Amino acid sequence: MIERIINIEMKNFKHPKTSRQEALRLILDRSRFQSRVEILPVREALGRVTAQEVLAVNTLPNSPVSRMDGIAIKFANLSGELSNSCNWRYGADYVFCNTGVGIPGDFDTVILIEDVEIDETGELRILSIPQAGQYIRPAGEIMRAGDVLVPEYSCLSPLHLGLLSTGGADEIPVLSKPRVAVLPTGNELVPVGSKPPRGKTVESNGIMMEAQIKIMGGEPHLYPIIRDDPNELVKALRDALAWADMVILNGGSSKGTDDRALEVLETVGEILVYEMNSGPGKHTTLTIAGSKPIVGTVGPTIGAVYAMEWFVRPLICKYLFQPMIEPERLKVKLLDDIPAAMEFAWLEVRQINGFYAAKQIGRLAPLSRQLQSNATLIMSKESKGYKAGEIAEVELRCADLAALNSPLAKAGVLERISQRIKPDRLSQSF
Repeated sequence: MIERIINIEMKNFKHPKTSRQEALRLILDRSRFQSRVEILPVREALGRVTAQEVLAVNTLPNSPVSRMDGIAIKFANLSGELSNSCNWRYGADYVFCNTGVGIPGDFDTVILIEDVEIDETGELRILSIPQAGQYIRPAGEIMRAGDVLVPEYSCLSPLHLGLLSTGGADEIPVLSKPRVAVLPTGNELVPVGSKPPRGKTVESNGIMMEAQIKIMGGEPHLYPIIRDDPNELVKALRDALAWADMVILNGGSSKGTDDRALEVLETVGEILVYEMNSGPGKHTTLTIAGSKPIVGTVGPTIGAVYAMEWFVRPLICKYLFQPMIEPERLKVKLLDDIPAAMEFAWLEVRQINGFYAAKQIGRLAPLSRQLQSNATLIMSKESKGYKAGEIAEVELRCADLAALNSPLAKAGVLERISQRIKPDRLSQSF
């Protein structure tokens, strides 16, 4: 046992600690995905990513239509004068028309209904001379058969679904969701629903990660708890790698006597990152097995959450050919001293009298309090810390709101964050 711990310590000494940015670059560069394709009805394709460009089947409008409510006329009948319209006959000289509705025959100009009068005898009077062809939408102006409606690798919004339906698409090819296996490990864990005996705790990270993966656009598979036995861990990892596009190994990443992740990961792949150069989730590991990534997350929930946001989300984005959106940043006034030795701080940001203020959430606070964090302050190596009242730039978090880097979250990030930054009301903690 002592010899094993010494060997782990020597490995950690031999391998330099890696910055978050470099760690992400390493795992993205080495991961290679074979994206699968499936056919879905358009109505079931919200949030999915097109596997190829989708072409219009329909030409629309398929005949000239009116752009506005009014009457359609034959412009040649006007002869530049308005008085002759009093003898016009409905159906022969003019017809009523509605927005988007086809115009019959050789009627070629629309006059707004506000610009005509019809008396009780049915006599028509035009109040202003129209331009020839006004308010007529020609055939094919909206789309033509063969036009590209949606390019490949587009994440489908509700407007996309409407456009595809209009264009005649009933079923479309989309990328299958990336398969993500979640392996919770630890002798101290008991399943959800069990009353933990003395010295044990409930395995809840798996449920949290499963939900995060769904929000991020992946297909999760949560394994039963795996004990801290190297043979069981290797077997489970190899089984997961045979099914999944990426694997999350939760727990066992530190230096405890039962922490076997490093030796197991070295058995199944090449460890690219043994340890991060700072927290949160300092003992996160990144491994490549063949071309598939394995993200080794720490046991503490908050550290595991960060590993999911910082590494799993970008990997899912890569699989789905989606851009990786950087977390939004915001300048805030700190309400507490934050020494440089802390490396990072969890913060709760609120809007107070027109400015943003941040209260530190202690690392020993209950988990329910830690989950109120909506921002993180990560110290640079050059930082000397902060005094209360100073302004600092923090990184906002909204994983539980709108999935910051999910394919659907491409705009309005700060607006979504503001839903959690409560204005003008201070809790006792502030």
